[in-house]
Order: sequence, then C-alpha cells, then structure tokens
Amino acid sequence: MSIHVTPIPKLVEFAAPSFTLGTSNVAGSAVTAVASDSTLLVFDAVDPSSVGASNSVGSSTVSSRRDHVHAGIGGAGTVVDNAIARFDGTSGASVQGYSSLSPTISDAGVITLASGNLVFPATAAASAGANALSDYEQGTFTPLLYDTDRSDKSQAGDQKVGSYTKIGNRVMISLHLRMSSLGSLTTGSTAIIGGLPFTSANTSLLYHSLAPSNTDGFDSLTAGYGILPSVYENNDYVTLRVNDVAAGSSSMTVAEYSANGNITLTGSYNV
Repeated sequence: MSIHVTPIPKLVEFAAPSFTLGTSNVAGSAVTAVASDSTLLVFDAVDPSSVGASNSVGSSTVSSRRDHVHAGIGGAGTVVDNAIARFDGTSGASVQGYSSLSPTISDAGVITLASGNLVFPATAAASAGANALSDYEQGTFTPLLYDTDRSDKSQAGDQKVGSYTKIGNRVMISLHLRMSSLGSLTTGSTAIIGGLPFTSANTSLLYHSLAPSNTDGFDSLTAGYGILPSVYENNDYVTLRVNDVAAGSSSMTVAEYSANGNITLTGSYNV
C-alpha cells in the first residue's frame, strides 16, 4: 500500500510593497508577496530640491516625477539675441527680458548700448590699467582771479563761466573770465585763475599749456604782448605768464590783468 503525503503549503504574508527603484534588476530576499492590486509608490507630491551648484544623481529612496521642476531663477520672458540679462529682486527672483533696446554683448566681447547711459560712480574707482576707462564726468565750475594768497578779497567778475569733461585721468576745460573789480587783491602779486574742478597730477615738470582764444582789456600791457596760460603739476588753478616782444616772458601780475581783463581759455590737463 502506498502512502501519499500532501505537503501543507507554507503561508505567505502579504505586505505593502517596498520596492526600490534602482539602476538594475535585483532578485531580493524577503519572503513576502505582493497582491496584484497593490500600489507601487513611484512619485509623491513633495517639491523637488532646489537647484544646486553641481550635478547629483540623487538618492534611490527618493521618488519624483520625470517632468518635475526645480526651483530657480524665473524665465526672462521677451529676449534679444546676445542680450545682457538683468535680475529683478523687487517683484521676485527672476531674470527680466528686454525689448529691442537691450544692451548686448557679442561673442567677440563687443558691448553695445542701444539706448540709455553708461553711468560711472560719483567717486572714481581709479585703475592703473592702461586700457581701463575708470571715470567719466562732466560739469561746470566758476573761475575767478586771485593773487598768490588765493583768498576772497572782494574781487568780482561780471562774466565767469567754466565747463569741463573728465575722461579717465584727462580733464578738458573751457572758461571765460571778465573781471569787473580787483577788490583788495595785491596788485604786485602773480595773477592766477582759480576754481578748476580737479587738481592736476603731481608729476614733476608735467606742464599743461592752455590756448587763449580771446584776450583784451589788459590796459597796462604794451602792444605786442601774448598771454601764456598753463596748469602746473599739483595745482587747481591756471598760472598766467606774459610774453612781451621787448621785455620777454614773466609772470602776469594782478595789476597787468587789471579790472577790465577779459580772457577765454580752452585746453586739457592730467589729474
């Protein structure tokens, strides 16, 4: 007589699926089963991590959608080819787009301004680079006649205007000065025109001659004179010399400038 033994099946515990999404197949070892209607966690509703400074493959235990979006800087909207983007930190972290007036930079490094201005700081950021444009400024100043004391002695001019343009370390000036009264200036002192917008460079023997385009009213000067205006090193004023065909060259005195002196100058100097 044969005896048949029927094995009692081992009970298998049904558990929640606990699969790991990996980069290759693995048989696993748990003695569990998954029901056919179980749900496998592939993604969740958690926001993805923010944009990092470098790439990372991430963790195999963290799920996310394939079309997820990382938080970052917002889109630029309307863009122009080669446009220089700008950041908007007021209404939100976003890059603002430009219209056709966008500043651009080409692949060759050429920066183009279609509109607007290139603004330099009020205080120049000096640069020793020979090819660096470190400053641009334009404005006005008020020239006035002084003696060597360079103080206010009630002298007055009825026409005293000056303008300047500073590009890098070079200052271009134009001035017109007509005196109406010498006040209590020392008449025997050297005459200078003060009020320049910047002090000249303190470089020995670096003199800057200016060009007079109009000189009249110097009643005490003889016929045939010429006026030679210059800006010497480390000065913020114009020194005047008189070139006389008979007497030669000498510093102009306040008396020689006189209360009727009228001069117009143009030129430039280093700062």
